[in-house]
Amino acid sequence: MKIVIQKFGGTSVEDAAAMARAVEIVREHGITRRSRPLVALSACAGVTNVLIRISELALKETTKESLAAIDQLEVRHARIARELISDDTAFANVHHTLHGLWEELRTLARGVNLLGELTLKSRDQMHSLGERASSTIFHAALAERLQEDTITCHLFDARDFFITSNEFTSARPMTGEIHRRMKRVRSALAKGAVGVTQGFIGRTFAGETTTIGRGGSDFSAAIMGVALNAREIQIWTDVAGIMTCDPRIAPQARTIERISFHEASELAFFGAKVLHPETIWPAVEKSIPVRVLSSKEPEKEGTVIVHQTEETRAMTGIAVKKSISLVRISANGLQPNPAVQQTVWDALGKSGAIPLAVSLSVDGASYAFGDAGAIPLLRAACEGLATLALGTNRSLITLVGPGLQTQSGIAARMFRALGRTNCEMISYGGSESAISLVVQDDVANRVVKKLHAEFFE
Repeated sequence: MKIVIQKFGGTSVEDAAAMARAVEIVREHGITRRSRPLVALSACAGVTNVLIRISELALKETTKESLAAIDQLEVRHARIARELISDDTAFANVHHTLHGLWEELRTLARGVNLLGELTLKSRDQMHSLGERASSTIFHAALAERLQEDTITCHLFDARDFFITSNEFTSARPMTGEIHRRMKRVRSALAKGAVGVTQGFIGRTFAGETTTIGRGGSDFSAAIMGVALNAREIQIWTDVAGIMTCDPRIAPQARTIERISFHEASELAFFGAKVLHPETIWPAVEKSIPVRVLSSKEPEKEGTVIVHQTEETRAMTGIAVKKSISLVRISANGLQPNPAVQQTVWDALGKSGAIPLAVSLSVDGASYAFGDAGAIPLLRAACEGLATLALGTNRSLITLVGPGLQTQSGIAARMFRALGRTNCEMISYGGSESAISLVVQDDVANRVVKKLHAEFFE
């Protein structure tokens, strides 16, 4: 049996209707005569944020507020389970398990409040409950549905095999140990069973619950896919793949059928709301294709992310990041001063800030920052050496494509689309496949629409 990883994000399991769709997706897109899926789940949409709030309420307030929020979570999940599971015995078992999870959360909240301390370890224990709850409900619903197909469905606790370091809230997977411990999962799937587990969570060698950071469910799916030598990893979200542009800005945006890891990385870095490439790099590195699909439109093909493509297209997509800061630094005096640039980079190194784009000249430079946190440090470092001018309410628009350097006429088409729009900075050369422009926020959408029309319509 070949193995497919199917990872469902929070919006894909947000309520009973969404879970029912996901169950059918597993049956139609994961189960074949020659393949079986391991389904990795996120918490229901918004639940992790509620758990974060509960942990903070338990620390700052009386337990009344945090316990009331837990009651609301219990009611929400019980309602989802009741709508999905028709068998009374199965529902009773799920209800009992869920109640035990919420009691665990209540105990943790009381402990945090009593001690007046919220450790990273406690956070992970509390935040893990969203995935544990959603997977409990989903497994029961899927198992009930698969009875018609005479297929067994197992619920695997990810903490039994997803071993991590003890860096709570940002634990690192111990891939060698994960590969060894997933043999039991591989064996069950090879015999024709379907598996359900959790993303985002793991356990230390000492048995302490950990999480691997926000967005960790995709990373979990990639690690599991590599460990099981999966044929494919499917990431089911609320969008039908990676788009050529944000469709809220350019309604004519379309899905990119196939994209390289490098192109996806560029789009994500420059602000496109896409799957973060770092989370699926382990799979791409092992040549396991990652397909991004929509649980709301499962009939659509989505986007396949691969290590490299043979595409010769000029342009892949357009990313836009708004509300950035544009910093211009000019050396004092008439002569160029090499010490200025050295001072700037030393200051950036201390702050850990990474500019999104840079443009250099003989007597100064311009830097685009998504986070303004480094600016006070830069201002202090340049005092007496250079003048710093700050521009806010700017947008960084980035065109990404493998043909930027090799195909002639790209710059001409770009400037034709810009027309009379004032462009305050252009950055190109740091990457062969990305060119960035800085414009005022209030004209950014218009510029993006024109660029999209020029290159994609």
